[in-house]
Amino acid sequence: MTADRFIRIHFLSFSALWPLLGATSVHPRITTGELFALLGVTFCFHLYTMLLNDVIDLPIDRTQPKRQQDPLVRGTIQPWQVLAIALVQPLLTVPMTIWLGGTLRAHVTLAAGFALMGAYNLWGKRCRYPPLTDAIQGLAWASLAIYAAQALGAAPNALTWMVAAYIAGFTLLFNGVHGSLRDLGNDFASGARTTAIVLGARIDARRGVPQVPRALAVYASCVLIGLIGIQVAVLFRNDFGYGPVVWTATALGVGALNVLIVLLHPKVVRPRGSDWESAFRLHLFVVMMGLPAAFVPYAGANVLFTLIVLNALALVFFGSTPAIAAWAWSSIRAGIRLPHRKAFVTGIPGPD
Repeated sequence: MTADRFIRIHFLSFSALWPLLGATSVHPRITTGELFALLGVTFCFHLYTMLLNDVIDLPIDRTQPKRQQDPLVRGTIQPWQVLAIALVQPLLTVPMTIWLGGTLRAHVTLAAGFALMGAYNLWGKRCRYPPLTDAIQGLAWASLAIYAAQALGAAPNALTWMVAAYIAGFTLLFNGVHGSLRDLGNDFASGARTTAIVLGARIDARRGVPQVPRALAVYASCVLIGLIGIQVAVLFRNDFGYGPVVWTATALGVGALNVLIVLLHPKVVRPRGSDWESAFRLHLFVVMMGLPAAFVPYAGANVLFTLIVLNALALVFFGSTPAIAAWAWSSIRAGIRLPHRKAFVTGIPGPD
C-alpha cells in the first residue's frame, strides 16, 4: 500500500508504545483527550523520523530492491516536499504539549528527542563507530517515555526510567543487529557503516544469508541479557502494586515471552536457511512486547485498546506477516510432533 510505504503505518505501533507506557508509568488512568493528544505528538515524531530518514538515505534506498515501490524512490514525490513535511512536525507538537499541561521541561525533552533523531538520521550509517549512533537513536525514542510523563505534569519515576532504558536497549538490538543484518547486502554494497558490518558480518553468497561473526553474536546476546534484566527488575520491584495472584499471572506471561525470546535468539545469530528472516522478525516482535506485557493489568482500558488496534494495523500492513505466521505454526507443529515420535521409537522393543 502506497500510504504505508510513505509513512510506515506498520511502524506506528512501535512509535506509540513508548510514550503510552511512559504516561501509564505515572498515571495508569489517562483520559481519552490526553490519549489522543499523546498520539498526535507521537504521530508527529513518527513522521519526522521516517520521512527525514527516507530523504537522507535516498541514495542507499534507490539500490535496495525492497524499497523500489516507495513513493520517494519512484519519484512520485520530491525530496524537498518530504523534507518540508518532516521539518514542520516539531512545531506541530507545541500546541498539543501546551494543551496537555506540559511544562517547559516537557518541551525541552521532546526537542532533545527530535534533535537526537535528526543526528542519527544524518550520521547513522556514516559514523565510524555505529553503536554510538544506535545509542543516539535509542535515546531519541527513550525521550518519548520521559516526555509523556512530564507532559502530564508528573516527574518521571523509577518505572518511567526503566521504560526509557528498555527502549534505548531495544534500539541497540533492532537497529544494530536485526536491521543491520536485514539490510546487510545493500548496506555493504553502498559503503554504509552499520554495527553488523563493523563487527564483521558479511553475506554468505552460497546460502544467501548473513554470516554472523562471534563478536556480533556476543554483542546481541549481551544487549538481550540487559533487556531481560530490566523486565526482571520491573517485576520484582512491583511498582505496579500487583497482588500475589495478578503478580504471579503477569510473571508467568512475561516469563513465557522470554522463554520464546531465548529459543528464537540462536536463529538470529546463527542463520541457517530460508526461515531465518521469519525467525528474526518474530524474535524482534516478541522482544518488543516483553516489557509491555508487564503493564497489561496496570494500564487503562483505553491505552490497551489503542495498542491492540495499532498492533493489528501493523500485522495487516506488514507484508511478511503471513510468512512469519506460517513458519511459526510449522515450527510449533514440528516441536509437538518430535517428542511423540521419540516416545514411539523408544517404546518399540529392540531385538533380544
